[in-house]
This record gives sequence, C-alpha cells and structure tokens, in this order.
Amino acid sequence: MKNYDIIVVGGGPGGAMAAKVASEKGLKAVFFERGRKSGEKNSSGCGLGPRLWRDFPDMMKRLTPDVAPSMRPGSAARNYFINKDDVVVGMVMARPTESVKYEPAKSWITMNCYRSDFDPWMANLAIEAGAEQITSTLVVKLIKENGKLIGVQTESGEKYKAPIIIGADGALSMVAQQAGLRHKWNLSQITVVPQYDFYVPKENIDNIMGDETLGVWWGSTFPAAYQVFFGEGMHLGLGNWLHWWDKNPLYYLNRVVNLPYFQRLMKILDAKPREVQSHLLPWATYPENTFTDNVMLIGDAGGFPCPLEAEGIYPAVVTGNIAAEVAAKAISDGDTSKAALQAYEDGWKKSSVGIEFDAGPELQHIWSKLPFEPKTMEWFVPMMMELLGGIYDWSEPHAVRVRNIIEHVRGYLPKAIPFVMQEVIPLLSKILQDDFKNITNLAEMIPKLIPKKKRGK
Repeated sequence: MKNYDIIVVGGGPGGAMAAKVASEKGLKAVFFERGRKSGEKNSSGCGLGPRLWRDFPDMMKRLTPDVAPSMRPGSAARNYFINKDDVVVGMVMARPTESVKYEPAKSWITMNCYRSDFDPWMANLAIEAGAEQITSTLVVKLIKENGKLIGVQTESGEKYKAPIIIGADGALSMVAQQAGLRHKWNLSQITVVPQYDFYVPKENIDNIMGDETLGVWWGSTFPAAYQVFFGEGMHLGLGNWLHWWDKNPLYYLNRVVNLPYFQRLMKILDAKPREVQSHLLPWATYPENTFTDNVMLIGDAGGFPCPLEAEGIYPAVVTGNIAAEVAAKAISDGDTSKAALQAYEDGWKKSSVGIEFDAGPELQHIWSKLPFEPKTMEWFVPMMMELLGGIYDWSEPHAVRVRNIIEHVRGYLPKAIPFVMQEVIPLLSKILQDDFKNITNLAEMIPKLIPKKKRGK
C-alpha cells in the first residue's frame, strides 16, 4: 500500500486545486483522474467568472491563450424572449454595470474556455507544485481499518493510504456515498444537462457576435437554455431538476435548436454540430454533510454549484483551496477527526461560496419558478415585452399606446402579483433584511404623503 498525506479523488479544477495547495503546504499529495488526462471526461466547456482572478490573481494571470487557445472573454450577454409560438418577441443586452467594483469584472462577464484546455492547465499547476497525478484510473472503494477510513482502492485493486481523503469526484461521488455523507441526491437537488457543441469559425464569432459571451433563451415551451461562445466553437444547453422532465431532455433542447431565429443564427455563423453531451449537476439550496472523520467533499461532490445558475468551477476551486489548508493544519496537529475538520465547514461558510448560499433556497426557488418553468414564461414573456416594447408601436398616439399597455398589463396581474408575493418578496426580504423593512415602511408612507383632493364647499 502506497502512503501519502492526502488523497484527492478527482482530477477536475477542484481536485487539482486541492492537490496544488496541499503540495505547496508541504504535504505528499496524489490526485486521481479516471480519464487519460484531466478534462477528457468532463462536459466540454465552462465560463470562468471574474472572482477567480480576484481571489487567485497569481494563479489566474498564468492562464493565457498560449496554454488555453479556446479562451474568449465576453462583456455582453444577450437575452432572447420566446413566446408560446416559438417566436423571438424581444431581446435585452446586458453588460457589466456601474456598480461593479473591480477588474476584470468591469471589463467582461465571463472568460469562456473549453475544459480540455482548462483542466489540464490546472492539473499541471498541481504537478508543478509537487503533487502526483495518476490518470486512467478509477477509484472504486474507500478502505477502512478498525472502522476508520484510511485510504482508497482502485478498479485494478491498487491500494493507497492517507490520513485525509478529499472527494472531488463529481455529482455521483463515490467518496460521499462510502463515507456515509450522502446516499443519493433527492430529485430536487440534482439536474440533468444535455447540450450540443458546435464548431464555429473564430472569425465568424468575432465578426458577427462581437464581444458577446453568452446568450440566454427564455422560452415558453422549454426551460431556459444557454448559449456560450468560445474561441472556436459554441455550446447550446439546458437543464432542469430530475423531478421536472415529462419528455426526453433532448426534446426540449431540440425545440431551441429548431427555433427559426436560432436556425438563422447557425446559418450566419456557419455553425456545425460536432458533439452531443449530457451530465448530471448538483443544484441544491444548501450544501449538506460536506465532511466527516478523515474526509472532506469539494465542488460538485459536496453540492457546491451556485444555487441560482449552478455555476460550479469557482466553488470547486474555492472549496478545494479551503479543504487543502484545513488538511495541512489537521495533519500538522495530528488530528484528522470530524471535530478537527469542522474548520472546513467554518471556512467555506465564511467564503464567497458560503455567502452565495445565505439565500440559497430563495434564489433557487425563484429561478425554478421563472425561466425554468415554461408555464410561468407563457405570461411573463408577453408581459415583459408589453412593458419594454409596446412603446415603440406606432399604431396609435403614444399617450394612447401607454394607456393600452397599462390596460393590457393589468390582465397579467392575477398571475404576476401572486408570483411576486410568493417568490420575489421572500428573496428580497432574505437578501436586504433590515433595508427591506425600510423599503416596506417607505411604501406604506408614500400614500400618506400624497395630499388629498380638497372637496369643494
């Protein structure tokens, strides 16, 4: 049995980060990858948020087009609103706003990159720091001795021993299950995400899409779909919780592909389908049971993808970093018990990842009832377009059109008001807290400030 200080099961960004930091702390670390190289078995692309550059500047400044040719920064996101007849009835473009406080977030929304570029780059950072990577190897079992977890066993029967094991093995984490931290996800905690990958000539993306990084297709006949542009390609995908589907997920993805507007965009871009992908993604309201004696779970294995849009790279890297730091101290202290590893949960709760989950249930709930619920979008899309686009209609004098719009929007209020009360108010109340009470009080005061019309004598 080979001996290490720390074993990391999983060679994705989180696992590589844990191995890198552990090695930098002087630990003998090994991380396992089931593919021939990191990135080979993952869904093929990701959007890297500016927080990675803010929190890990020395590391991220080394990510350049030389090592990741698919990198593409994007400073604009386009939102397409589609009605129940599959017609794009409106668009809204968004860019970084004035309230953004730091670079590069002021300059771009995401840095898109294929995992086949990003994951090997992360793995090489860990190897450079002194970690050992073992590829083409599936870890299938945790080894116990006198009731205590002491190591792992691979599919071929090889055994490896370490006082701490970090589970970075994705949504269906073997480590989580065999450590007794989770038997399986509830259907409301995990999603299936089908997507198509397209080849698109780089010059077409640059010339036609400009600095657009992302398209979100808000549909009335399918859950919200995302379109991501890379250096030489694009993705189109969508997802929903496992309890939602009444048809094959590809049925809904194909509805997006077959939109006349999307077909026209594909033709203009000269986009060619090259791969169909599908993966499971935890999408929980709060991470639960992320550590026990000798074990910590990071990234998808711990349920850390963002509760709003399920972005997972940043949480994986952050939790991998925290887990490695906690492991180094625990090993130095000679105590790898659950009590000692409590510092891991304390750490991620205080981090940007933990703050994201402070309003996790409210964030997830409003998202599940809005873009991921086509029945809601059936009234939300036409209401939004009436408010945003109706004023451009020249069929009547503008003053008449405004009255028409207001009257028409009133027809949506029986559905809109309950939605606001059940979804929007709880979210604002959770996020704003005391400030929300002041807003509520102000709303109550405004009618009292309006002078009453005097009655004639």
